[in-house]
Amino acid sequence: MLFMTMRGRLLTLTQCLRRVGSTCWRACALAILMALLPAMASAAWFNPAWNYRVPINVPAGASVNSTIKVDVDFNALLTTLGVTGTFDVNSPRVTRTDGTTLSATQEFTDTVYADATDAAGNGRGEVRFILQDAGPVTYYLYFDIGANGPKAANPQPPINGNFERGTTGMQSPTGWSATKANSGFDAQLRPSETPTITTNGGSPSSIVTDGTPYTGAFSYLLGGRTNNEPANAYPSVTLTRSIVVPASNPGNLLIRYRPEGWDGSDDGASIWDFLRVRLIGGTTTEIVGPTVGNYVTYPFSPNKGTGAVTNNQSGYGQYNGWDTDLKGNHGAGMTIAPGLEPWFTQSYSLSGYAGQTITLQITANNSTQFKSWTHIDDVEWSVIAATLGTPQSGAVAAPGGFNAYDSSTAAGAITGFITTKVAGSSFQLDLIALNTARNAILAAFTGAVKVELLDSSAGGALDANGCNAAWTTIQTLATNPIFAAANNGRMTVAFQENNAWRNVRVRITYPATGTATAVGCSTDNFAIRPAGFSGVSVSDANWSAAGTARALYNTAASGGNVHKAGQPFTIGATAVNGLGNITGNYAGTPAASVTACLLPTGCTAGALSPGSWSAVSGTVASNTALYNETGAFTMQLVDSSFANVDANDGTPQNCTGGYVCSGFLNVGRFVPDHFSVTTSNTPQLKTFNDTTCTSRSFTYIGQGFGYVTAPQSLIIAQNAAGATTQNYSSSLWRPTAAYAYSSPSGTLDTGLTTLPTVTSNNNGTGSENVSSTDLLAYVRSLTTPQAPFNANISLNLSVSDTSEASVPGNGTISTTTPAVFNGTGSGIAFDSGNLFRYGRLRLSNAFGSELLDLPIPAEAQYWNGNVFVTNAADNCTTITATSIAMGNYLPNLSACKTAVSVTGRLSNGKSSTLKLVKPAAGNNGSVDLTVNLGAAATGQTCVAPLPTTQQAVTAANLSYLQGKWSGTNYNQNPQGRATFGVYKNANEFIYMREMY
Repeated sequence: MLFMTMRGRLLTLTQCLRRVGSTCWRACALAILMALLPAMASAAWFNPAWNYRVPINVPAGASVNSTIKVDVDFNALLTTLGVTGTFDVNSPRVTRTDGTTLSATQEFTDTVYADATDAAGNGRGEVRFILQDAGPVTYYLYFDIGANGPKAANPQPPINGNFERGTTGMQSPTGWSATKANSGFDAQLRPSETPTITTNGGSPSSIVTDGTPYTGAFSYLLGGRTNNEPANAYPSVTLTRSIVVPASNPGNLLIRYRPEGWDGSDDGASIWDFLRVRLIGGTTTEIVGPTVGNYVTYPFSPNKGTGAVTNNQSGYGQYNGWDTDLKGNHGAGMTIAPGLEPWFTQSYSLSGYAGQTITLQITANNSTQFKSWTHIDDVEWSVIAATLGTPQSGAVAAPGGFNAYDSSTAAGAITGFITTKVAGSSFQLDLIALNTARNAILAAFTGAVKVELLDSSAGGALDANGCNAAWTTIQTLATNPIFAAANNGRMTVAFQENNAWRNVRVRITYPATGTATAVGCSTDNFAIRPAGFSGVSVSDANWSAAGTARALYNTAASGGNVHKAGQPFTIGATAVNGLGNITGNYAGTPAASVTACLLPTGCTAGALSPGSWSAVSGTVASNTALYNETGAFTMQLVDSSFANVDANDGTPQNCTGGYVCSGFLNVGRFVPDHFSVTTSNTPQLKTFNDTTCTSRSFTYIGQGFGYVTAPQSLIIAQNAAGATTQNYSSSLWRPTAAYAYSSPSGTLDTGLTTLPTVTSNNNGTGSENVSSTDLLAYVRSLTTPQAPFNANISLNLSVSDTSEASVPGNGTISTTTPAVFNGTGSGIAFDSGNLFRYGRLRLSNAFGSELLDLPIPAEAQYWNGNVFVTNAADNCTTITATSIAMGNYLPNLSACKTAVSVTGRLSNGKSSTLKLVKPAAGNNGSVDLTVNLGAAATGQTCVAPLPTTQQAVTAANLSYLQGKWSGTNYNQNPQGRATFGVYKNANEFIYMREMY
């Protein structure tokens, strides 16, 4: 460097410094200061997210388009800076002299150091870039540690002369272009490997080959290794790339290659299998290949010669023969032992191409005999080594704390709400850095932070950072968010938590690793709720007990599983996240609601209670669920309290907001637990079955009697708690009536009663109605008369529904307590007395003149406990003339010469109107009379006025008045004999009212 003195004399720096005290000193000092100013100036920082950099000193003589290379030990640089942490292999970035503009073409290779393969992830590697500013010049290499936030892969295009940018099998790696004449040829990136390769007729026919790269993890394979050559092809594979050669100091091009195989070629013979490397620009130069004629220095084929190898001739057929015969004798100049697999390096001066953009062309050429192939690696050109300066740290504005809130929070806000989030679904929050006073956003903050979700459900006092050390960590974001300068202190971060939590806060810590210098917890807590309930089930053990044996999804009006209203059943549900997986933390208590009443048509929904829930690993179940109505309905489970921490922060209080909801499930069918049947009127019995007789006071045993007012009861279908199930109506109403009479004295005959009718009120109630035409009677003993008694008759009415009983687990819906009609214990009242007597009708013999009507003595009697006596209370029994049979006419009395005449009822138990009409003179004799009291009628009768012929006897239907006139049973009709004129003029007879 030259400096000018005050007198205009040029001196070197050394000369200038030696002239201390002369007029040159001030000029030298000023010159030195001016020379040092560029170095003292601090270049701008590339990106605040990168915390460290080191200058790259490019030497003089390096021209634009040179390849700059530097080996970097990043761990050593971090140690120099006093930084602990793991080097981030994605972080290296090279900038130009301004410190901010990225170098257009650059790369960091983690697996190469000092021109050799290096272990990955050990904090060192090789940096290369294409120079854009002539040297001497300072570029900058930025780097960072993972704790400051992982960096994305370098977006700048790489040089990729070492083939490290790509994946196994890639045909055209970044920066290169490859074509194949046939798909059977190899043109692909290969990792380090030692594959076993076989060939067709070569020696040996199979061999384990060396596929390790020259350096790094990959090399490029071209030719025929996978398959025997499918065709003769010149070229079979072509690999090319473009190179810009510096205009000055162009340097050399170096290419590393390794031929392998069984085939061969010869100097100048562009046949068989060989490698060809050319530079194509203003001129075309072959630097490797048969026409170069330098096989000994740069072998272009694994065998020298175009004839098959013999004991005294080299050629193809043996693996990597290197110009040797089968005895191992070399041809002129070759020294490589047969079978070796060395790498070769060809270096060629680019001076002839200075300033040109040229094409590097590498071709494989194959004939269809034996396999041969080549590995290419570490192609480089115009390489100039650079040195590193002193590493530097970037300056980050120190935050006083942090906060987090919903991204919709207004700009500039330092607090805000976090609304309810859904487990298993991604959500976003904004993180903000606060100044030291914590009263504004620190827009200048940059750097990586650790972000955690904390379970704050335990509550407790908050520390100065708004946190509590007892809160447990739910999750830590796998990638530490990085505040960049463009974020201005507020950045959006994505979260996804797959479990459910009632009370969550966000904690932000800086730096992301090591000792924290700033911490902040979100001022708002929030819930992460399940996405909903899945697998909701409703079941029971049987129709009156909870369990899981039977599903309750029956919406049909008949058949299927049913459950008693008001009896416990089981509900189960599993809380799931947005991915459909179980949220094991959920242990809520959802409400169950009826969203629609399905059955019967027009029904009103009842009250549904889910009962008491138990929770196990995100699944809740209740064995105490109750529904108080009948029919079927649609159910939904809703937990409106799980996210209560967000009840007042704007979270919608619905199923799309803070509530945990299920879908809609049809549930049923429910039936009444039992029936309640109560009396609804005061019935009254008839004192025997004839209300036309006004003087009734008793009824004969065996005589039918019915109702003045028939019994009627109220049917109420009820749940287990005794409330009316109003929906038991319409198509669901199916009760069947049942009844039972009882009496403490006597035995009732109910043979003429009918099943009561049942009528629905279409509101869960109905009526049970006894027919007003029903008849009762006390059974009359035919062998033993019964003493009089007062009747005490009770009637029980009930209903049941047996329509469900055919399905296992169901049963019969029964009446718990029947309706009892018993007149408060004295029996159902009678309209004219409840006295019952055992009776009979007695008919006596009569005698008289044939000229007078003959009265026939007849009276009703009853057993008073000792004897039959006149039943003076009988004023109602009627004997009809047609029921009296006439027969056994003697001697001069013939049929229908006399006739029966009777009118009205008995009076005081006797008949005063029963008589035979006078037969007239000459018709003396007798006739036997029988009153046909039974239901069946036999015999003939003559009824006044006298008919011309006899007529059939009708039944009197008074069998309860039959007597025991002979034999042993009280089942015989009364008989008497009427005699006309036989005893006339007999002194012992005086006929009343006889006229002479």
